[in-house]
Amino acid sequence: MMAYKSLFLSLSLSIVLGYCLTAGLTSPNSLVKKMPDSVTIPMIVVIFLLYLLASWWGFQGFSEHKLVAMLSLGLCTLGLGLYLIGFLMEIGKDKALPRQYDYSFSRLDPAEKAALTEIVQGVGLTLADATFSEHWHMAETAPAFRVCVQKGHVTALHFSGKKIADLAPFSQLPKLGDLYLKHCGLSDLSALRCQKLDRLDLSDNQISDLKTLAGCPNVRWLFLKNNPLKSLDGIELLPQLLSKDFSEHAVSKD
Repeated sequence: MMAYKSLFLSLSLSIVLGYCLTAGLTSPNSLVKKMPDSVTIPMIVVIFLLYLLASWWGFQGFSEHKLVAMLSLGLCTLGLGLYLIGFLMEIGKDKALPRQYDYSFSRLDPAEKAALTEIVQGVGLTLADATFSEHWHMAETAPAFRVCVQKGHVTALHFSGKKIADLAPFSQLPKLGDLYLKHCGLSDLSALRCQKLDRLDLSDNQISDLKTLAGCPNVRWLFLKNNPLKSLDGIELLPQLLSKDFSEHAVSKD
């Protein structure tokens, strides 16, 4: 009986776990999405303990029904393995992998270092004023400027609140993916030519023509809140665009 009880419990738990890891995570209307943390965390603990119970029953019933017990223990091993992976992912959440990010300019490509030096000097700063960040912290403000350096390349910059007179040096950063230039007194972006640029925040500037963004054709997230846009002509030059924020300007948001 122990082996069959173990199989029934482990199979039931596997069905629940399978739902949670598939439809539960992908559907916005799933029960998992609607559950408050006060319920979700105890439920996770209970399921984990039930897997341990099913494993114990499987071991107890192994001598009577080897095949059934082995099947049950296999399901328990799979379930506990998924829990371990999830636990390790949660521990490593928002943390850089070894050597994924650099926290100095020591390995920065010389040409990129020269371009970055030109940029920071143009706003009255030095490289020593940098706050090194991972991508998930780039949107946060910093005393001077934020920079993300990955494996010797500048991949993200945040110069919000600084007056940018020349955008051309940014084009000399071939791996630049995220760029935050909020409230930088910008009106013409023609000099910005960054093929890798993925996220671009230009809120609170004086941009009136989207056509000047032609040099950044692969932007997917574009923020132009509080800009005097005359029209949305030129948005077709950004075929990869997934999300945009053109709120609080004079033209239609459609």
